This record gives sequence, structure tokens and C-alpha cells, in this order.
Amino acid sequence: MPQAYQQLPLEEAPSLGSRDDASEHEKWEFRSEKKWSLRSITSSHWSWIVQTAMLSASITLFIVSMCKQSSSSSSSSAGQANQIPMTWSPLNEAIKYEITRFDLPPVPEGPFVGQGDDKDIMWDYITDGVPDTMVTREEMIKMNMDPNGALEVTDPKTGKRGFRVAIEVFHQLHCLNLLRQANHKAHYAPQGGDTAAEPMDLHGHLDHCIDALRQFVMCQADTNVFPFRFPFEDGDPWPDYSSPRMCRNYEKVRDWAVAHGVAQGVNEPEH
Repeated sequence: MPQAYQQLPLEEAPSLGSRDDASEHEKWEFRSEKKWSLRSITSSHWSWIVQTAMLSASITLFIVSMCKQSSSSSSSSAGQANQIPMTWSPLNEAIKYEITRFDLPPVPEGPFVGQGDDKDIMWDYITDGVPDTMVTREEMIKMNMDPNGALEVTDPKTGKRGFRVAIEVFHQLHCLNLLRQANHKAHYAPQGGDTAAEPMDLHGHLDHCIDALRQFVMCQADTNVFPFRFPFEDGDPWPDYSSPRMCRNYEKVRDWAVAHGVAQGVNEPEH
């Protein structure tokens, strides 16, 4: 702020006999002018200053609120994730999550649908062609499984002892394959295998597979949704199952299972 010091005319000035008195008078004039300038600026800009302060306070409160909300949301999500009970499996290291879409047109088609050698090759690749594996006693206990009384085997390749285990996904696919073959029993029964079993045995096997798959589906409780469309333009709505969903990469799991496969020993009982 510029200084507003002013020298008084001689007739108004006090006696110069005392320089201290003159100095005091000049100081008084300076302070008086300075106070007047402050009052003038405050009066003319008071509204603008108040509005600026209020805007700054509002922005600050908004930022603080968003930060708290983000932190609360992250903490809540992390808390929920930490609360999900997880089972341990040696295959957990092979899991890779990805977003994919189901391929389910209104008229079923594809390499896994129907009967024939080409279909059997595909199904063998994803299920019966994948070997079991073997885990240690410590790993059995880690999975909350009692090793006592479980089938203990020797790996023919390494000579190591352990407990034979099957991987659930391949069992589930085996059950689906049996349902497929039973749906085309006239083609598969003459070839032998599960569909050639006695009716009571086949029905028992099918009931086992149906209930196993029921429990698996209910356990997963898929919460994805799908819309309905009109693929035939006849006014009849059909489900559109191609909505995106989170899946585990099957090939990663299969590769792990093949790499850790344990062949059946010479004296090992059938299972």
C-alpha cells in the first residue's frame, strides 16, 4: 500500500522548537491516512472477499467429502473381500480370471453338441483325457481333508508317495458328458462304456451326476443376468446368454493338471 504521508502547511504546523513533536505529528498523520485507506478497500471489496472465502470453503469441504467417501468405499470393498472364505487348493496358482461371453445360440450348435467321433475328441480333451494328480499329507491337512484312510499311491515317474486326488472341474465335465451320451444313447450304448451299463446302474450314475451338478450350480449361484431378444423375428422372445461374465481360464487349469498328472500305478486299484 503506498504511503500517504503529507506535510502540513506552516500555519497549521506545531512549533518547530521540538523536533520530537514534529516527528510525532507526522507519524500521526501517516497512521491516520493509512487507517482511512484500509477502511476504504475493505468496504469496496468486502462482498467479493466473502464470496471467495465461501467458495474456497465449499471446494475444500467437497474434496474432503469425496476423499472420505472413496476411502470408505475402498475399505468396505477390501473388508468384504477379506471376509470371503476361501478354500486352499494346489491349483490356486493356476487361476487366471477373465471376462468372457457364453456361446449359446437359440439352436444348439458347436464342437461339444451332439454325437460322433469329432464331438468325442473334444469332450475327451476337456474331461476324461486329463489325469488325476497327487498331494502330500501336509497338503491334505491344509485343505481340511483327513488323510487317514485316503488312497495313497506312488508316482511312477518320481517314486514319491502321496494321496491321489481328482480335480472337481473334470468330474463335473465328466457328468455333463455322460448326460450328453445318454441323450444319444442309441449311438453310444453299442460302443460300451457308461451308457451300456444296466438300466439301474445307469440311472443311478445319471442321478449322481444330476445332483452333483445341481449342488455345484447352487454353490456358485451365478448372479449374472441376461436379456431376451427376438432372433427369429416372430414375436417370440428368446434368452440371450451372451452377456459378459467373469470366468476362470479353463486352459490354465487344464495345463496345470496335465503338468502335475500322476499315472495309475501297476498295482493301484481302480477308482
